[in-house]
Amino acid sequence: MRLKFIIFLFITPCFSNVYGQVGGSGIFGVMKTSLHSRSMAMGGYLLAHPQSDIQYTIDNPGLLNHKLHNQYGATYGNLLPGVKSGGAGYARNYRDKNFSLHAQYIDYGDMRSFDAGGNELGTITANEIKFTLGYSQEINKRLTLGVQAGFVYSVLGPYVSTGVFSSLGLHYNRADTSFQVGFVVKNMGYQTIVYKQGEQEPMPFDVQIGASYKPLHMPFRFQAVLHTLQRWDLTYDQYITSGQVDLSGNTVNKEEANFIQKGLRHLVVGGELVLGKHLGIMFGYNHQRRMEMAPEARPGVAGFGFGVRIKVWKYHLTYGSASIFPGMNTNMFSLSLIPSFYK
Repeated sequence: MRLKFIIFLFITPCFSNVYGQVGGSGIFGVMKTSLHSRSMAMGGYLLAHPQSDIQYTIDNPGLLNHKLHNQYGATYGNLLPGVKSGGAGYARNYRDKNFSLHAQYIDYGDMRSFDAGGNELGTITANEIKFTLGYSQEINKRLTLGVQAGFVYSVLGPYVSTGVFSSLGLHYNRADTSFQVGFVVKNMGYQTIVYKQGEQEPMPFDVQIGASYKPLHMPFRFQAVLHTLQRWDLTYDQYITSGQVDLSGNTVNKEEANFIQKGLRHLVVGGELVLGKHLGIMFGYNHQRRMEMAPEARPGVAGFGFGVRIKVWKYHLTYGSASIFPGMNTNMFSLSLIPSFYK
């Protein structure tokens, strides 16, 4: 009964405006961006994993468990040139109940401001920050249910907006076969204060499911995630051809994405080469990111990511990088203090 009440408390006010945005549209980028190194390296999502780390619970509240008791974690890096991000988290187990607290931010830096006539008005700043309080309960040895409630605050120059949200996550851990499954319903909520002279916008709602698997006698862990399941077509401005011509002066007519192409945009795959308990090399691929960001002429490695995990004594140090656009990478470092009983 207590568990049902807590779930009701977290999600009841949060089913208005549960629509998703694609193509970089929408509000509160801090709620949509991967803000820890492992997730960044593996394509931007981490829903199922056998190891315990306080920062993994950002992606799936169901990953919060009793092994994270008294664990600290912090992340810092850059998303794009001049755009910094970071965050910190803490977890605690109290009377067999698991709690977590996170704070994350994106600093877009200083920008020059102009009026409608092109006259410079000075310098403005833009940043976003979110706070989340998490709770989880282990239903049985294999299944954990987690919920998070949060508050987000955005400043874009003279414009301010706030919102409240909640997320619900499940984690299924089949330890005897190294098979994990995660399911998340993220960012249910509404914008409480809209930007000046703006209209209320929907929160970046997202439904995701993912799994990871490590064969018993193979030093490799596989991961696959399906994201944005609440919306089938993730193409963005794909069919707008008015006024667009090629170098020969011919009108450009783009072909509509077929069923398979639309389905693949939901898929993110990744893996980790496990070189013992203290070292791992990660990689990931985000198909949606590549389709939207890679230029046709020289796509490079847009959409791909990689990272390295090192464990030293009680610390986990992780570096993650992802190619957003050819020649433009994100880079993040995460550090977690692991409890002494963690294996």
